[in-house]
Amino acid sequence: MTHPTKNTPVIPFTDNTSNDTEPTTANSPVMQLPTTGMGRAKDILPFLPFSKTTLFEWSKDGRFVAPVKLSPTMTAWSYAAVHEWINKHTSTTSEV
Repeated sequence: MTHPTKNTPVIPFTDNTSNDTEPTTANSPVMQLPTTGMGRAKDILPFLPFSKTTLFEWSKDGRFVAPVKLSPTMTAWSYAAVHEWINKHTSTTSEV
């Protein structure tokens, strides 16, 4: 591995203060939970309001979708079942 030296060119910082204030989606991809297939904890946790520990505890005691053991060290959840759980536990009414 080479280390940068004083002769290494520096990429200049550009000031983006133009009148264009619209947010761009090119640099920020929208995350979506797939509707089919299986996902591991790291795949579904960004869409859940709790931690990994809670995910496994709730899956074990029935408060969340039961996982499927794919191997002795690999556990996965059905995306369809996770969607169903999220929809069941999301409030669709708005309070004014």
